[in-house]
Amino acid sequence: MSTDRQKEIIASAYRHLSEFLPGFVVRKQQQQMVQRVSGVLSAEGRGLIEAPTGTGKSIGYLIPGIVTAVEQDKVLVVSTATASLQDQLASKDIPLAIKALAGAGIQGIQWAVAKGRERHLCPVKLEALTSTTDLFNQGDKPLHDKIGDLWESGSWDGVRDTLPMRIDRQAWSQVANTSASCVGEGCPSYEGCPYYEAIGKAKKARVIITNHDYLLANFANVDKSYLCDSERNIFVFDEAHHLSDKILSAFASSLDLSTNYREELKRLGKMQGDRSGASIDIASERMLAMWNAAAQSTLAMLGDGTQHRFTLGEAPGSYIELLGDLKGSIRNLLDVLEDTTAAQNAQAKASGARRSAMSVIFQSRVGQMRGDLENAIETLDDFIEPSDDRARWLAKGRSSIEIRSSPFDSGDKARMHLWPRIKTCVLTSATLSTLGSFDATRAQLGLPQDTSDLRLGSPLDYSRARLVVPTLAAEAGTKPYGSMVRAYIRDQAINSKELGTLVYFTSKAQMLDVYGSLTADERGLVLMQGEWQPSAMIEEHKRRVDAGQRSVLFGMDSLSEGVDLPGEYCTRVFVTRLPFPSPNDPVLATHAEHLERKGLHAFNLLMLPKAGLKLAQVCGRLIRKDGDYGDVVCLDSRLVSKTYGRRLVASTSFTSVSRH
Repeated sequence: MSTDRQKEIIASAYRHLSEFLPGFVVRKQQQQMVQRVSGVLSAEGRGLIEAPTGTGKSIGYLIPGIVTAVEQDKVLVVSTATASLQDQLASKDIPLAIKALAGAGIQGIQWAVAKGRERHLCPVKLEALTSTTDLFNQGDKPLHDKIGDLWESGSWDGVRDTLPMRIDRQAWSQVANTSASCVGEGCPSYEGCPYYEAIGKAKKARVIITNHDYLLANFANVDKSYLCDSERNIFVFDEAHHLSDKILSAFASSLDLSTNYREELKRLGKMQGDRSGASIDIASERMLAMWNAAAQSTLAMLGDGTQHRFTLGEAPGSYIELLGDLKGSIRNLLDVLEDTTAAQNAQAKASGARRSAMSVIFQSRVGQMRGDLENAIETLDDFIEPSDDRARWLAKGRSSIEIRSSPFDSGDKARMHLWPRIKTCVLTSATLSTLGSFDATRAQLGLPQDTSDLRLGSPLDYSRARLVVPTLAAEAGTKPYGSMVRAYIRDQAINSKELGTLVYFTSKAQMLDVYGSLTADERGLVLMQGEWQPSAMIEEHKRRVDAGQRSVLFGMDSLSEGVDLPGEYCTRVFVTRLPFPSPNDPVLATHAEHLERKGLHAFNLLMLPKAGLKLAQVCGRLIRKDGDYGDVVCLDSRLVSKTYGRRLVASTSFTSVSRH
C-alpha cells in the first residue's frame, strides 16, 4: 500500500495543480484513480482501470506514478498506443505534472521520450546519399540534400517526427537507423548519433514515455533492454485496449516476395572485388531463382483473389517444401556475405588502418542486406515450423506478394513474454471492459482472474444524451437494410438541422454506397475518409461548424476513437451497423476455428467482446465535455432484437436504448 508520505506528496501536488490550471477541480473519479494507481504500484501488483473521457487519466496516473517511482527509486515507463498521446504527454501532461510535484517538494525530475530505432536518422546513411551519388542508388536526392542541410546546421534533432517537411516511407527508409545497418560504437558518427543520444538520455530519466510497438519489440527481440528491466521499472500502459492487438503484431511476421534485391546484390558484388564478388554473384543468382519460384507459386495459390488463408493455419506440404528450399538458398547467401565481410574486417585490422567513412558506409549497406535476409528467414521459420498456434495466409496488393503468419492467442504470448518481466503495472483506457466486465480483457492479455480492476463511472453528464434505435431500423444483412440506411442517412444526417454529425461505417463498400446515393449538393456537406487526410478532415469539419455551416463526417475505424469533437462539432453519431469484426480477418478466423474444434463458442468468446469494445468507442465520440448533448443512433436493429444486445449496451456509458 502507498505510504502516508506518498499520500501527502500526492495531495500537495494536486493542490499545486490549480496554480497552473486555473479553475482545476479534482473529480471524484480522478481521486479514485489516483488512489488505485498509487496502491497498485506501491504494492508491486498489476491492475486494470477503465477511466472514461473526462476523468483526466493522464494526470491521474502520472502524479501517483512519479511519486511512487521517486519513493522506491524506480523508473516510471508510460507506454501509449498512438503517437498523438505520446506527443501530448511529452508536450503538456508531463511538464504540468512535474511543475505540480516541484511545488510538493519533489525537484529535478528528468524525463525522456523513447521511440523506435527507425524513427531516428542514421548520419552515415545520410552521408552516403548526399555525397556518393555514383556508388549507391539515391532515390530523391534533392530531398535528402535538404535533410542533410538541416542536420548539418543543427536545426533538427534527427527524429522523423520533428522533421519540418513531409517525407514518405520509402525516402525515409533510406536514411533511417536500423539494427541491421548499424555498426554501433565502430561508427565514425557514433558520437552525436540521434538514436544513441536518445537512449543515453532515457537511461538517466526518472520517467520514460514510449509506445506499445517499441516496448513490445524490445520484449520480443531484445534480450537485455533498459526498457524491460523488471527490477528497475514500473509500468503504466495507457490506451491499453490496443495492447492485445499490439502483442499479436509484435510476434507476427511477413515477407514480400515482390521485393527485388537484384540490383543491390550486384552493387555489393562489384564493391567486393573479383573473387569475393563472384561468390556473391553465384549465391545471389541461386537465391533469386528460388525467390522467384516462391513468388510464382504464391501467385498461383492466390489466383484472382487478394487473400488466401490456410484452414487451421496448415499450409500444403509442397508449398512448405518450396519455402524450405528458399530458406536454404538465403542462408547460403548470408554465409557468403558473412565470409566476405569478415575477410574485409580482418584485412583492415591486420593493416592497422582506421576504417574509412566509406568502409563504414559499405559495411552499413551489407548489414542492411543481411538484416533483410535474416528477417526473411525468421518469417519463413514461422511459416514452415509445425505449430498449431499461428494463423498463416497469403496476401496480394497492388505491388506486393506476401506470405504472412501471426499468433492468434495474445494472452498466451503475454504470459510467455510480458508478465514474467513486468512485475508492477497499471493498464488503463477509456474503454477497457466490454460487455460489462473485464473478463475478455484479462483473457486477451493473459492476466490471472484475480488481477484487480476498477471501472470508473463517467464524470460527464449523460442526462441529455440518448442511445437510439429507430423503429424503422432493419437487421444488418437483410434485404431492406441497405435501402433503409441510405434513406435514413440522407434524411436524418445529410438534411438534418444539426451542424456537426458523424456517420460511422464498418465497411468502405457501404460508405461508398451511401455516398454514391447522394446528390452533388448533398455530397458537398460530406467530408469522407479517404478523400481527406484525417487531421485535415477534422480541421475542415470544425471550420465549417464554427462558420455556422452543416458538416457531416463519413468514416470508419479512424473516426471511432481518438477524435475529439465537443459541443456543436458533434451532436449526432450514426452507427450504421453493429461493429462486429470482419470474418475475413485471417488471425481471428483461425482463432475461431481452433476454438470451435475444442467445442468452444467463438462468437461469445471473440466476436461479441470485440464488438462491445468498438461500440463503446464509437459511442464515446458524442459526449466529450460538460454540457454536451445529442443522440447516438444505431441503424442495426440487432441491438434490440437479439439477446446479446443488452450485453453490447452494457459496454457503453448508456444504461438503456430508446426507440422512436
